[in-house]
Amino acid sequence: MTEALPESTDALPGARKSGKNAVWLVFERVVHLGVAFVVSIVVARSLGTEDFGSLAIGLGFLLLVGSVWHPAVQCLLRDVIATPADAGKQYAASTAAVGIVTSVFYVLMAAVLALTLGFDNTTAVVILVVVGSALLRPFNVVDAWFKMELQSRVAVLIRVAALLVTGAARIALPLLGFGVVAVAWTYVVEAALAGIGMWIAYRRMAERHPWVLESARVRATLKEFAPLIITSSSALIYSRLDQAMVGWLSGLSEAGLFAISSSMAEAPRFALLALFISVAPRLLKLKNRDPERYQSELIAVTRVLVLMGYVLTIGLIFVMAPLAPVLLGPDYEETRLLIVLLAASTPFVCIGGLLLFVTNWERLYREAIVRNIIGAAISVGLNFLLLPRYGAVGAAISHFVALFWVFFLGALTAKRTRAFFWMALPALEPVGTVRMLLQRRRKRAQARRERAELLSAFDE
Repeated sequence: MTEALPESTDALPGARKSGKNAVWLVFERVVHLGVAFVVSIVVARSLGTEDFGSLAIGLGFLLLVGSVWHPAVQCLLRDVIATPADAGKQYAASTAAVGIVTSVFYVLMAAVLALTLGFDNTTAVVILVVVGSALLRPFNVVDAWFKMELQSRVAVLIRVAALLVTGAARIALPLLGFGVVAVAWTYVVEAALAGIGMWIAYRRMAERHPWVLESARVRATLKEFAPLIITSSSALIYSRLDQAMVGWLSGLSEAGLFAISSSMAEAPRFALLALFISVAPRLLKLKNRDPERYQSELIAVTRVLVLMGYVLTIGLIFVMAPLAPVLLGPDYEETRLLIVLLAASTPFVCIGGLLLFVTNWERLYREAIVRNIIGAAISVGLNFLLLPRYGAVGAAISHFVALFWVFFLGALTAKRTRAFFWMALPALEPVGTVRMLLQRRRKRAQARRERAELLSAFDE
């Protein structure tokens, strides 16, 4: 009887620490949601649909270029947990690799803009400034350490402080008469404040991980980045390049409508993914120690996130969609329908977020590349077909179809991802998920009662 007690005692503090870490990540996303909501409304009303469309295109390209460090963080979580002795070398190599790849992307993008729009074009200047903030983000890979150590509180406070300062500037600048270019520079300031702040905090808290830069390890990291970059960038084609295509095929006003609708529909989703991000390190450790229990827990997490995705979809349709035109003004009446169309993809986005993590953990890069390239082709093809006639509404339709393929149906077509599809399919049925959660709750209550009885017998 005494041998069973320490295991349960150790598990509880770990669970509590993960819970606190999750609370901080959710807090960050809630603050981000609130700030983005207010800033988007004020900036959209002040700049107008065309200038806001230019800013939206720049932000779309920023996410395309800045997507490099997101898979880098996930790979660091995977590799550092597997070989903690090499943590310093892995962090240094990842930072260098992200910096190299980001710089190459930026140079190529600047060359394309110079040949197409020219640097005297306001939209081109806005894109260059906004995307230039990605060059200050390579140190953001240290976020992997904060997540792994369940110390996200520090990183969250730094990022929230930077967001609040620059968010206030984004509101004030248009009201004071400054244009879209001045607003674009606030993204550079935000990247600098967050990146430098997180780096300083990491260096003070992670003294046991001295960095050693090895060229061989940097080359190896870049080699792994090749499929990761193709995967992440091709995924963003159907999710962010839509904004650029709307501006090209339907005009900047339609691009502004689509951008503000996307922002209002997508921002709340980050809170859901933050929950999984917080438990990801524990799932990784469980994967290495107990694969069978790992599969069981992954299924449970999938069901919970998709169920919450349904709840969020209902909120977006019945609260956010009617409220958006009231807040934004008569020029944004079309956002009502756009938010409804974009909200319908929320459950599949929840599934897709988990699929992206599993892709990195299992190195399913080939399947992800094929799935994303097909999704990008679907998105671009539907955009050419729908945007000239339906504008932003056509973009929302093509966005939903592409997400449905990439995050759900496409997983069925590859042998190594087919198991994930069959795991995720039952999660789309909410009644079964509720029953599963109630059953797990009863089992936990029974386990607590048995433990209490065991402790009582032990004391006696």
